[in-house]
Order: sequence, then C-alpha cells, then structure tokens
Amino acid sequence: MFGLPALYCCCLGFSELSEHAAVITFFMHVLSGRQWVYQTCSEFGFYQSTDSPNQPFTGFPLGYQVKQCASFYNISAEEVAEAVAQTNEYYGGYDIRSSRIVFPNGSIDPWHALGITQDITAELPAVFIKGTAHCANMYPAGSEDLPQLSEARDHIFLLLQQWLKQ
Repeated sequence: MFGLPALYCCCLGFSELSEHAAVITFFMHVLSGRQWVYQTCSEFGFYQSTDSPNQPFTGFPLGYQVKQCASFYNISAEEVAEAVAQTNEYYGGYDIRSSRIVFPNGSIDPWHALGITQDITAELPAVFIKGTAHCANMYPAGSEDLPQLSEARDHIFLLLQQWLKQ
C-alpha cells in the first residue's frame, strides 16, 4: 500500500506504531497521516474511532486515539479538549466567522457528515460532489473522473482566482 513494505500495512501494534510515528519520514509516504494525527490532537479532535454501535468496524476506540496524542505528541486528553475549544472559539464553531473559504465534500466521503454541505454565504460556499470520496477534488485530474468532479474542480479554481484578484 502506498509503496510501503507490508510491515507498514498491517500487524503494527501500538508500540510499533509509536516508534514509527516518532520518525518524521515514516508517515510522509502515507499521504500526510502524521500531520493529520497532529492536527487532530492539537486543533480538531475529529477522531476516526469505532465506539459507535452504528458502524461495522472495531479496534480503534476513542481511548486509542487519545493515547496516540499523548504518546506521539505529549498532548493529554485535557489538552486536546482545550485545543478543540480554542479552535471552535477562534473560528466560530458552527457559526464560522470568516470569508473566502470553500468547503468541498464528496457524497460518499464519511467525513461529509461533519462537513459543510450547504453554502453559508457567497464567500463561504460549499461544493458537494455527488459520487466522490474523501479528497477526490484534491487529486490530479484523470480520464476516468466523474463529470461532476471535473466541474467542481473548475468551480473551485474559478473561486480561488476570483478571490485572489480582489
């Protein structure tokens, strides 16, 4: 997976994962995973846990995620909670106080449930892309892309051009 030896794809216990997370280059091959975990611990608290009975997966309870924050970055559960509160205060939580932010989401991305899928204002537009998964709009264009994905990329590009001209 991602050009890594099989060791990195499975069979890593928490202690092995902790050792590898301490090496900055480890996660660089795994699409910025290390940076995402840090940002989750230090700002967002958007954990990918398996605590809910309304999903089919097991093995990654909230406690595991919080343990990663403490082990990898020395960020305690209390500090995570404080950081999330500060992030929500700074950005306005669900009452976003900003402008010139575009919120792309794919309909088959599980994260869209936490995302902005309706325009807030003209300067806080949502781009909801039917039939696409997580971050599809950020990948290079390909010949097999859905038409609505190509249209979304074009729309986002035009928005950014417009905003940069102002």
